[in-house]
Amino acid sequence: MNIEELPIIPSREFMGGKVHSLAGDGSWATVRFRPPDGMTNPHGTVQGGFVAAMIDDTVSLATWFAGGERTFVTASLNCYYLQPVPAGIALLVTADAIRVGKRQAVFEAVVRAETDHTALVKAVQIQQFL
Repeated sequence: MNIEELPIIPSREFMGGKVHSLAGDGSWATVRFRPPDGMTNPHGTVQGGFVAAMIDDTVSLATWFAGGERTFVTASLNCYYLQPVPAGIALLVTADAIRVGKRQAVFEAVVRAETDHTALVKAVQIQQFL
């Protein structure tokens, strides 16, 4: 799959994201994000809502291909913040399909620091096909 031919997603660009790698069958996807200034909380780390949006973006990318390009919505997203997400560094968000059925797809996702691959956030997301 040529990731350079994927459509531009404005929200992904806003979050400093670029598709890193993707399985053609949607079984996994990785997006590299470099959150811009302004996405931090008062503690100076990336605000959790933006991290959840990065996860949703990556899972949605994989879901599109896993579901045969069917329309879907996010049914649930549970994020487990293991460590603060530092600002000013590149992040790799990976999504792995756990189960893809006729009506739903279940993914696990991990947010890692690109430099040392430390797991910062883990998530489980369920996508509902329409």
